[in-house]
Amino acid sequence: MNCCLEIEAVARRIGGRDVLRHVDLALPEGELLVLAGESGSGKTSLLRLIAGLDRADAGRISLGGRLVDDASRLFVPAEGRGLGMVFQDFALWPHLSCLENVALALPPGTARRNEAALALLERLRVAAVSARRPAQLSGGQQQRVGIARALASRPRLLLLDEPLSSLDLESRDLLREELRESVRGAGISAVLVSHDPEDCWKLADSVAVLEAGGISQQATPMALWRAPASPYIARFTGALGGIRLPVTTRDGVPGVELGGRHLIPSGPPPRGGMARLFWRGDAVRPACAAREAISAEAVSVTFEAGRFHVRWRIAAQGPVLSGYCQEAPTVPGRQAVGIDPRGLFWFDADAPPRP
Repeated sequence: MNCCLEIEAVARRIGGRDVLRHVDLALPEGELLVLAGESGSGKTSLLRLIAGLDRADAGRISLGGRLVDDASRLFVPAEGRGLGMVFQDFALWPHLSCLENVALALPPGTARRNEAALALLERLRVAAVSARRPAQLSGGQQQRVGIARALASRPRLLLLDEPLSSLDLESRDLLREELRESVRGAGISAVLVSHDPEDCWKLADSVAVLEAGGISQQATPMALWRAPASPYIARFTGALGGIRLPVTTRDGVPGVELGGRHLIPSGPPPRGGMARLFWRGDAVRPACAAREAISAEAVSVTFEAGRFHVRWRIAAQGPVLSGYCQEAPTVPGRQAVGIDPRGLFWFDADAPPRP
């Protein structure tokens, strides 16, 4: 596998605090990686190291097989790495037109610079505003011009620091499609920093999740959804819950007890006597078979985009589980509820953030 980017045991310390700790990451040629994580997890710090805007305190960074940062022994600055960058705040030159912004980023010696720049603006659907200055554009138009400018330098790797977060919902959806088409059309790799799960589902070939300064999981979006490696990733991928339950053993098999059923969630058993349990919204639903049914009381129902979000209480003083169904149950009211263990995930109840 040819890698556009390889990061090995990288660490970064800022103000006496370990921002990044032993980060390992690989990005194959031609793929788009979403770097996800909470605020303060180290996403932007890692992007700055890749870009050459900061220097790693330990570890190695290679671009296309070329070593560009080896802690104190070797460091190639940003201008020598051949990267394209797109920022959250657009960072266009305000005194230049859109066409001039893009044309100036083209490699020296490019023939018919204005035609080449206009072709990039057409690809991003902003050719009609090529003569305008950035202040005359909407936020979505400015970001499209910023992406066109980044592509103009013909980078091997494109870095994007939350480029969609300041846009409205409709602009984000449209720009996601255009960004993915443009990156694939240019045949380059990209790293996009985001805290929005939609970017993972709609843009990513793979997702790397940063927690507590390290990569807690790198996987395809489907693998991340099927087997989240931490409570944060479970939540990030849309899982519900997070309740604490005792770990019980029946016939030598650890699980959790809910409504008299011994359920075995996905993933390795928690190491302590307590678990944090998460589940997919469709794993808790009105029962369709008597053998799987448990009795629960519907305590609240809300309508959410074509379906009902229901909270069921298991037993009088038992836990409350939520799930989705197409028809609203009576509130309050007893109902037979089924729980699919394939949609359950458990983790150590008191485990620190990974890694």
